[in-house]
Amino acid sequence: MSILFTPAKIGPLELKNRFVRSATVECLASEDNRLTEKYYNVYERLAKGGVGLIIPGNYFVNSIGRAADKVLVIDRDDVIDDLRKLTDIVHRHDAKIIGQINHSGRQGNPKLIGEQPISPSDVRDATYGGKPRQMTELEIEDTIHAFGSAAGRIKKAGFDGVQINGAHGYLVNQFLSSHTNRRTDQWGGPLENRMRFISLIYEEIRKEVGADFPVLIKINCEDEISGGITLEESIAMSRMLEALGFNAIEVSGGIYEAGFVTTKGDIPAEVIGFMAESLQKAAAFKEGYFLPQAAAIKQNVSIPIIAVGGMRRRETMERALLQGQTDLIALSRPFIRQPNLVRQMERSPDADPINCTNCNRCTWEVTVRYKPLKCYYTSN
Repeated sequence: MSILFTPAKIGPLELKNRFVRSATVECLASEDNRLTEKYYNVYERLAKGGVGLIIPGNYFVNSIGRAADKVLVIDRDDVIDDLRKLTDIVHRHDAKIIGQINHSGRQGNPKLIGEQPISPSDVRDATYGGKPRQMTELEIEDTIHAFGSAAGRIKKAGFDGVQINGAHGYLVNQFLSSHTNRRTDQWGGPLENRMRFISLIYEEIRKEVGADFPVLIKINCEDEISGGITLEESIAMSRMLEALGFNAIEVSGGIYEAGFVTTKGDIPAEVIGFMAESLQKAAAFKEGYFLPQAAAIKQNVSIPIIAVGGMRRRETMERALLQGQTDLIALSRPFIRQPNLVRQMERSPDADPINCTNCNRCTWEVTVRYKPLKCYYTSN
């Protein structure tokens, strides 16, 4: 049997195989903050398709934290029933599900949230050209509580764990990164201070969910922008996250301001006209583009590592597991195109069935235009 289909554990949580569906924005919720049948169908197909662990994308902890339209804001208890229906569907098909909670910070769209986005510091975001407002102490404390309350709702809804999105330039990443956190108080400066925000979020979550509920985090191995998180910092940060009590770390990289470096591959034609040549080069696809950094982090911690970023061949995935570079394999874009991918790989042990072209059309249409999650690839 391939190592891909052997069991794994995250804290007390047992997984039937090593495949993780990494979170992505869906834009499939209703305007009145409800989950829709289209949303449920996406995750039922994934669960039927054999993936061991599903992480739905970006449940935002409050309205000012939204980064997209038609996404779920998990700031009140009336979302719990909708989420319980989701977890029941996934569990019915012998898969596990972990809810990801997030706050967009400076990457929030003012037109959607109706006000100026907030951030640790008022550093302009080149992606939108907007400048956020520096958070007050009270806003920081309120946001920490919002993460804790959101995690409590995740547990009440029957999820198998919770993941904090601390990657891709969102608010937690903004506190961790010197590029976006230029504060001189207890929240900024040395790494220990920049870690304070996530440390207190973790403590608040534990108050809500208890000691035995798996708590994961997704981080950047590197921000891939001047002044951002480096691999050396990420390793130090990962040691501190393990010491706090996190049960697993998903290793990704890049922030949206740096271009298409979080989802490397082709750049949609609409973007090429205003993308500098250097950014196009940075976005060039290479299989397993965050795998070496994930392996470096794994050498420094004992908790499970989830590697994500352009793994497309069975050989690459198996070698990464066998050589101890990672404990779990996370995919996103291939599952958008082929939700039954794991079943295909299990039934054809010598095949490489992934046919995602890394065109990034899904990335563009969903995260920029807020269109519903699906594969938008066309050969024309």
